Amino acid sequence: MREITKLEETKKAYKEILSVINKHKDIIAYDYNNLNNDSKNHLFGIELKEKYGLDINPLDVNSLSYINLGDSKCVGWWGEKYGRHISWSDDGKQPEDELLLVISFPTGACIFGDDYPTEFFKEFFQELKTYNPKYTDTTNKTLYFSMDNAGKIFNKFPEILKKYYEKNNKCAKERKIERLKEELKELKK
Repeated sequence: MREITKLEETKKAYKEILSVINKHKDIIAYDYNNLNNDSKNHLFGIELKEKYGLDINPLDVNSLSYINLGDSKCVGWWGEKYGRHISWSDDGKQPEDELLLVISFPTGACIFGDDYPTEFFKEFFQELKTYNPKYTDTTNKTLYFSMDNAGKIFNKFPEILKKYYEKNNKCAKERKIERLKEELKELKK
C-alpha cells in the first residue's frame, strides 16, 4: 500500500475544513476566501518542500506567485503572463510561464565589503554557477534555477555564503593592508 504524503494528507484536511465552513458561511465568523487562500499558500509551501526539496517551513509561504526566501533568494513565476522577465539574460532567452528559484545580488560585490571586492565576488558567483542555473543575468548578478534543480543549490546556499564570508574576513584584511600601503606610498611622495 502506498504511503500518503504530507501534501495529500493536508489537501484532504483543507478540503474537509473548507467544505464545512462553506456550508455554514452564512452563520459563522470565518472568512472562507481568506482561509481558502491561506490553505493554497500552505499547500504550495508543502509542494516546494516535498516535490522540489527546498528546506523551508511551508507555513511561511504567503503567495502563489512570488515568495521572498531571504538571503538573496526567492521563488516565483516568471514569464510575460506574470510581468516578470530577465533584464539582461546572458543568452537572450526568457522564461515562459516557469516557476524558478532566483538567487540575486543586485549590489554585487558590496555583500563582501565597502571596498567592493569584484574579483572575490566573481569567484563566489562562479561557484554558484556550478549548480547549473537555467538562466543567467551576469550584468545584474542574478541566477535563475529550474525547480528540478533548485533544491540542491537552495539548501547548500547558506553553507556556501558562510564559507565566502569567512574567506572574505581574511581577504578583507589583506586588501586593506595593500590599500594602506598604497596610501602610505602616495603620502611619502
